Amino acid sequence: MNHELAFFFQSVLWGVCLLFFYDLLRIGRRLFPRRVLLVSAEDLLYWSLAGVFLFGKMYQANEGSIRAYSVIAVILGMVIYSNSISAKFVSMAVKILGIPIKFLISVEKRLLFAIRQCKILVWKRLRAVKRSLKRGRTVEEKSGNQA
Repeated sequence: MNHELAFFFQSVLWGVCLLFFYDLLRIGRRLFPRRVLLVSAEDLLYWSLAGVFLFGKMYQANEGSIRAYSVIAVILGMVIYSNSISAKFVSMAVKILGIPIKFLISVEKRLLFAIRQCKILVWKRLRAVKRSLKRGRTVEEKSGNQA
């Protein structure tokens, strides 16, 4: 009886862990938006790996048999986590991690602006040098033709 009860609570914890790691994936999606196809591929990969992990843990922890109450316990853990702290955790993490990301994006924009300005100045100088070289050649060609 103690073993089944411990296995039940262990399964609840696995459900909480699975949804916690899925929340990390959701945080990444909110910070760095992706296309629907990539989101679908990520979900397929995540839940496939989660299923393999869960099957392995259940098989290992319960001497090779999968029990229905352990699957229910995993779902219960997911529901408890989802209804308690999941939404708050995701929103707070996005706010906290969004601050340095916004800062880095603004720094990147400023650097790109400065690089573009330097590029424009360099191209203007190169065109001026090219024009002056052409003028110098035309003057030399004209003086060479007269001699």
